[in-house]
Amino acid sequence: MRVSPEFAHPPDFKREFSRNLTSNFALFAVNLLVGLLVVPFYIDTLGLAAYGVIPLATSFTSYVMLILDSLNVAISRYLTINIQRSDLSGATRTFNTALVTVGAFALLFAPVAVGIATLTPDFFRITDIERTSVFFLFALVFLGALITALRSPFSAVMYAHNKIHYNNYISITYTLAAIGIIVALFAIETPSLSYVGLAYLIAALLSLILTIILSRAVYNRIPISASHFSKDEFFRITDLARWILIDQIGTLLLLQLSLIIVNRAFGTAAGGEYAMVMILFNLLWSITGLITSVLSPVYYTYYARRSFATIHDLSVVSVKCVGLAMALPIGLMSLFSPQILTIWVGEEFAHLSLLIWTLLLPLTAIVAVRPLIISYAAYNRVRVPALVTIAAGLLNLVLALVLPRIYGLGMYGVAIAFILALWLRNAVFVPWYAAKVQGVPAAAFYMPTIPGFLGYAALVAAGYPLISILSVPASIADIALVSAAISIVYLAVVARVVLTGPERDLIRSVLPSPISRRVPSWLL
Repeated sequence: MRVSPEFAHPPDFKREFSRNLTSNFALFAVNLLVGLLVVPFYIDTLGLAAYGVIPLATSFTSYVMLILDSLNVAISRYLTINIQRSDLSGATRTFNTALVTVGAFALLFAPVAVGIATLTPDFFRITDIERTSVFFLFALVFLGALITALRSPFSAVMYAHNKIHYNNYISITYTLAAIGIIVALFAIETPSLSYVGLAYLIAALLSLILTIILSRAVYNRIPISASHFSKDEFFRITDLARWILIDQIGTLLLLQLSLIIVNRAFGTAAGGEYAMVMILFNLLWSITGLITSVLSPVYYTYYARRSFATIHDLSVVSVKCVGLAMALPIGLMSLFSPQILTIWVGEEFAHLSLLIWTLLLPLTAIVAVRPLIISYAAYNRVRVPALVTIAAGLLNLVLALVLPRIYGLGMYGVAIAFILALWLRNAVFVPWYAAKVQGVPAAAFYMPTIPGFLGYAALVAAGYPLISILSVPASIADIALVSAAISIVYLAVVARVVLTGPERDLIRSVLPSPISRRVPSWLL
């Protein structure tokens, strides 16, 4: 395909990457803050039992919405390639086919949502809360999620132009609007679960309107009409989405199954302890996602331009930098795990620090390769990874059932099963398969994981004696002070010794300008 002069030169991602990364952390901060504040608010206004139904509704909805989420990923890939190749006719077919497909699935799921909402009180044995309010909560949250799904094709247009920060701002608006409406309704009327569902529905409508407006502002050359629906595009999108869905199911088996097994096998008390540790693990996992998610449109754009050598270079640098960046919070979380647990939930839970070490010890290598998953998605080579992810999830299930019984490890056996299966999938398979897809030697992506692991090992080796000498008490101020000192030394060594000159220039170039100007020259 001949590329028009408008798209003949490699894109400059520096400004957009900085905005995307900053907005990712802003979205993360908003969700974290709202998540912390909303729990006591719900408990005070609705009561503990009613509060427990809300996360049940949102999480249950997210599982059902996996199909539409997988469609969203497939749409983003194909639309990005169309737009970056200046293929307007292809982009028109992809966009309208996606819009019709998502709309059809939403209509198909609407009666299913109503049926699930009707059966929910009996299925979950909810007897101490008004059935009507539970029905409306589930029904309205479901319908809101279906409306949110309609954003996918419009969001993909902004994604294709590397405007992830627009989508993040819309998500922030959605979250704040939902909470604001809930607070307002609770202040005006008697608090009810129905109002929670109504707030999510109104916020979803608002976010859809904002997405359409911003999408058309970014790129309005695509006509919107069902007449542009293409059967070929439909089968191409749904075929990719099918394997992405299988991969997501496997990921759920990896990331969510262990908590269920601990609860079933060892009781709710052990399940509560395990859940505390998994919250910290998921926090680190989410931070990695914030960094790697901004790379998706970059990979897709370079693939569209057939810049395969650039994809390889980007992959190597990404793995190395993500590993080195994540080694710091993972190392600090490991070192201060007793103090963190003591401050957060009480000294009686400090013994769970051993469980934290079990999960975090191999984590640096596991998260470092996450950019590679995006790289082979750009090549549309997702079938084998999906099957491997399912296999890893099943291995997690088998080991989690076997290890505690054979060796008497209790929930530690479940944790070992989980982290081993995740390590085999990420640290062993992903680098090999990404190298195969890109046509480079098998060791090409194993080597960049080493600096991150060595960084974690150095932090632990140097920090553990230091913490023992300082006898850091369970004080936020002391932990922050020592962590800051360790971080400065670590970042200085990484920047001046481990990273090359071009890598330092790249990092400085993608940092937000206010931060970049304030980073001292001896550090970057």
